[in-house]
Amino acid sequence: MSEKVKGAKVKVHAAPEGTTGLDNRFHVYIYDVFNKQFLPGKAFETAEKAASFQRHEQERIYREQEADPELFDLPFISSDAELLARIERDPAYKQKLTTELTSEARSRAKRR
Repeated sequence: MSEKVKGAKVKVHAAPEGTTGLDNRFHVYIYDVFNKQFLPGKAFETAEKAASFQRHEQERIYREQEADPELFDLPFISSDAELLARIERDPAYKQKLTTELTSEARSRAKRR
């Protein structure tokens, strides 16, 4: 007899279309909502490990930061191994990602 286990949905921000040099890993970066900066994170082989790290980082951030939930740092998962370098070279990509993550931060604040 087999059981079906429904996993949690994980949002992975994709690298821009046509990007080369992807490493098939899941990268957890931190978006500093207040300063609008992207911070380095950690890479994982599986989405499950990346999601677990993302959750633990979010819990740590909630405990440590003294800000409105809308301004807490936001860990996020990306398939882009070169995200930090790419956002420096591609302002449109940076703006798109910033808009998405700011929206996620607002909806997170509403849920709390």
